[in-house]
Amino acid sequence: MPIGSGKAGILGAGLVPGGSETFNASGTFCVPTGVTTVNVTGSGGAGNAGNPGQPGGDGGGGSGAGPKNPQNQGGGLPVVNCPTYGSGPPGFIGPNLRNPGGGAPGYPAQCGGSAGNPGTTGCSSTVFCITFPGGSGGNGGLAGSDGNPGGSVYSCSTNLSSPAYNASNPSGQSNTGGNPGGGRGGTGFAVQCDSYGVGGGGGGGAGATNSGQDATDRGARSGGNPGGGSGGNGASNAPVVGVANAQAGSGGSALRAGGGGGGGGVVRYQSFNTVGIFASGGGGGGRGNAGSPGQAGNPGSAANPSTTNCVAVCSGSPYPVTVASGGQVTISWNPQ
Repeated sequence: MPIGSGKAGILGAGLVPGGSETFNASGTFCVPTGVTTVNVTGSGGAGNAGNPGQPGGDGGGGSGAGPKNPQNQGGGLPVVNCPTYGSGPPGFIGPNLRNPGGGAPGYPAQCGGSAGNPGTTGCSSTVFCITFPGGSGGNGGLAGSDGNPGGSVYSCSTNLSSPAYNASNPSGQSNTGGNPGGGRGGTGFAVQCDSYGVGGGGGGGAGATNSGQDATDRGARSGGNPGGGSGGNGASNAPVVGVANAQAGSGGSALRAGGGGGGGGVVRYQSFNTVGIFASGGGGGGRGNAGSPGQAGNPGSAANPSTTNCVAVCSGSPYPVTVASGGQVTISWNPQ
């Protein structure tokens, strides 16, 4: 051994062996005696999952039918057609035309939801004033699909009486309600001699839960619960019943509910014999479908570890170590 040479000089440092300490939770790192330089590898916590998307909007309820009016088309027997008349064209005899009631709209469709917000970034880990970021937050879930609207209906059915009410030829039938759950419109029919009669009542609109009632005669029917619109009464030109125009249906009043059908119109027509035509009531509108639920958010990303070398520390001193949930910090040192 050369005179004046220390033991460390001969051994080339190495008085303190190399080592490491890993933290999976927050704690305190005590620097080993003789260590003045360390290396640090760490990561923050994973990012948080994205928020779920909002549900899609509920579909609107279907509209109830507004029955078409009986009218003359150029000299032949009256047929059912769209326009209405305050008084009948030539050939119609009084009381001429009694107008049908209009179909009512269903409850409006609702606006769809939006995608969920992204998740937040994961928490950071720290030691020696070095920050190790957390992972990225996940993307938000997609919004649900909007519900389909309820079925709307349009009526075009009549009954024909020629020449007397007891010789009725049922050329029409009650009008089917909108799907799902709309009530059928009632059939018009003669009620006394000389072709006087009534139009059918409107079917009830579908409620959000229950179906609307079917009309079986002139009377209006209730809509289903909750919120289905009621149908309208059928028209009458029969003195024994009372002369009146038909009534319109009522609109749907709750989410997804259908509107009520209008009552059917009536008319008497004179060619060689008196002919009565009695329109069926309109069917009720169907129920709208609920929007589908939103999709779940995507999971967050794991944090990427990073390393910082040659960090100066004070031998024998304590240092706080903050470790985010799911993160990790590893402190290592070479022989010194």
